[in-house]
Amino acid sequence: MPQDYAEFRAHWPVVVSAAIGVGVGVTGAMVYSLGIMLNPLADAFGWSRAEISAAKTFLTLGFAVTAPFVGYIADKFGVRKIALISLILLSLALVGMTRMNGSILIFYASIFGLSLVGCCTTPLVWTRAVATWFEKRRGLALGVTLAGTGIAGILAPLVLGGLIERYGWQAGYMAMAAAAALAVLPAYFWFFEQGRQDEKAANSARRPASPALEAGLTVKEAFRTFRFWQFAFAFMLIGGIISALAIHLVPMLTDANMPRAMAVRMIGAMGAAVILGRVTTGFLVDRFHPPYVAAVFLSMPIIGCLLLGTDVPALWLAVTAAIFIGLAAGSEVDLLPYLTARYFGLKSYGRLYGWVFIFFYVGVGIAPPAFGRVFDLYGNYDSALSVAIGALGLGVLGIATLGKAPKF
Repeated sequence: MPQDYAEFRAHWPVVVSAAIGVGVGVTGAMVYSLGIMLNPLADAFGWSRAEISAAKTFLTLGFAVTAPFVGYIADKFGVRKIALISLILLSLALVGMTRMNGSILIFYASIFGLSLVGCCTTPLVWTRAVATWFEKRRGLALGVTLAGTGIAGILAPLVLGGLIERYGWQAGYMAMAAAAALAVLPAYFWFFEQGRQDEKAANSARRPASPALEAGLTVKEAFRTFRFWQFAFAFMLIGGIISALAIHLVPMLTDANMPRAMAVRMIGAMGAAVILGRVTTGFLVDRFHPPYVAAVFLSMPIIGCLLLGTDVPALWLAVTAAIFIGLAAGSEVDLLPYLTARYFGLKSYGRLYGWVFIFFYVGVGIAPPAFGRVFDLYGNYDSALSVAIGALGLGVLGIATLGKAPKF
């Protein structure tokens, strides 16, 4: 094995446990389930698409409230304990979701509660540990880690769709609760962060802490740079649009007279593309100028929007659109931690990632219900897709012009 891949040989358990945690966490299975649960919840309770899509706003509101705090405690105290506690609480909260009685306010409150108790199952936590173990192949390691959400995207329609069809919408939440509970085991045995004094006994073969862990900008220093705000706002636009496209993909296809079963399968195609996008992006950013790699992948949903704007429910059009959206979805979440570490260093990684996370999820919280509102007003998504193309173009331009990363 080449020397620069020795990191994987030594630390693959950390990557595997982190990938599982990402997949079952609030930004993995929970996000992919929203599109699958949209029609069943609408049928069960009579809620509109805009009302159900607004759940993403409450989900991301919890992320925004907790992200700086999670980043702070991750940098200061480590990520292992908070990840384990959050997985257990998330599992219990998902069980509680089955007790909804039809009140949209209770639905929103429950989703918000999920985001609070599951705040330490976001990529911020899982990537923090992985980044401490990898230097030469950090991009690929983060890509493999975050491919966990792509796996969730493949499994969610297969598992949740079948369970919901047979046992009702409650079965979907019970399945996600079981997955979160089972993820505690690999996290307990494998998920460790380099350099934590209370974890040395768990892995006596660990190397000394890298000087890179103390290199980079402080939060105040990063806030004084134009590059940080350019980076944050670009991902706000990109994250919002891609999230809206992913959540509304199934309804857009069924509106075009595609059978629901076939439309749900497009989520699986998108999930497969997420995995490919994350691993491929991680591989390429270790070798080429990261902003250019990002620009290529993050511009792909523009083609997806054009394809979805047609009124022909052809299978090849749906598959192609789902793949382009999935490739970008895979790239964006991979690029967010990678570029944060690359351009601002690891010194304040958790806190800076937390702040960028806020901007990212502001977009994610606004765009999906906006898409739903457009549909409720006009009976189609045409205007939303047009705005999406412009917003994606602006966001891609912001990432492509980040310039050369500093050396820390």
